[in-house]
Amino acid sequence: MSTKKINVPLLLAPFISRMGDVLYLFGLNWFVVQATGNAALLGIIQAVGGVVLFLGDLFCGVVVDNFNRKWVVVLAELVSVLGCIGVALWLDPLHLTAGPLLTLTVILDIGLAFSLPAAKSMIPELIVLAARQRFNAISNTLLDLANILAPLLGGFLLTLHWLNLRGFLLINGLSFLLSLGLYLSIRYPPYHSTQATLGIKASLLTGWRYVWQRPILVETIALGGLLNVMYAAFKLVLPYDVQHIYGGQSARYSYLLIAMAVGGILGGLRLTLAKRLPRHQQNYGDLGLLAGMLLLAGAFPNYWMLLGSSVVIGFCYTCFDIRALTITQELTDPAYLGRMFGLLFLAMDAFQPLGSFIFGFVTDELGNATLLLVGSCFLIGLVGIYQGYQRLARRSR
Repeated sequence: MSTKKINVPLLLAPFISRMGDVLYLFGLNWFVVQATGNAALLGIIQAVGGVVLFLGDLFCGVVVDNFNRKWVVVLAELVSVLGCIGVALWLDPLHLTAGPLLTLTVILDIGLAFSLPAAKSMIPELIVLAARQRFNAISNTLLDLANILAPLLGGFLLTLHWLNLRGFLLINGLSFLLSLGLYLSIRYPPYHSTQATLGIKASLLTGWRYVWQRPILVETIALGGLLNVMYAAFKLVLPYDVQHIYGGQSARYSYLLIAMAVGGILGGLRLTLAKRLPRHQQNYGDLGLLAGMLLLAGAFPNYWMLLGSSVVIGFCYTCFDIRALTITQELTDPAYLGRMFGLLFLAMDAFQPLGSFIFGFVTDELGNATLLLVGSCFLIGLVGIYQGYQRLARRSR
């Protein structure tokens, strides 16, 4: 199979779809909190989405490892396009209800559950080993650039007043359509596994056995799951704080999202310039710093503190994300990549629904102090995962 150091469509397609998706989520968060006055519905929407991702992750590994990964991504993007258009026609932007929003969440997360592991599994088959961390870093930097541009555009669109949530939905659908075209342009010779095709149950069991023999992969999965819950909780607090503490100005919410994206770009640049291969021990330093910033932001309810914390949190999150992807791609045999990413995303999505549901209501009760609880839980989780990794590593020697 021919591999290169770069693949432009594989870089640009996720960037374009992320632009539309972040812009839609920006509008969703703003209009829902504005309409209801609290974050409870957002928590329910995120929880439902997490359940869908969890169920999708059970099937995606089997599909990605047994079908052409390019066409898995293309069909997933097509599902998202149709979902955005259909719900845009159904939605009443003047009277937001849970039905259309939950339906779209289900559709988009079904697409995401299959497109993400398929796209990540294509990277080792298209990009040479020596260039993968740099490729992953550039890809993540572009995604963080989208996280900057989308809130800027979203903040501008909100000032127009005439654009409602339906408009944000149609823009999201257009972004998925453009990314679909880019994926179609990729010249991708499908990977042919020498293993027999397995059913869902057998595939999951085989994948878990494969992972369990590699303590670093187990550790990466556990850290990713913990981080995903706490990061989702942090993002639930942001629109609540802006609405209830910082004057309800949409620009301030945009600045927080931009700050997170700027931190992500800095994290991407850090690993783009890194000359050494990633080491899993580095994750604890980055995630420990992230937990500390959550505690500071919770202890000192100040907008500038929250803004600075958003930069650091975005930096740490991206560093872990890139490192986790590169470690997974390097340590996993291509025949198991789909199932490995399925298991990774399964762990990341398993507890996110419950976490989002709980923290959505906790935020309404504790407000900004929710970040103290999130940071404390994060630190306790990091200690527990490190101890578990040490025990597993000793057993595997």
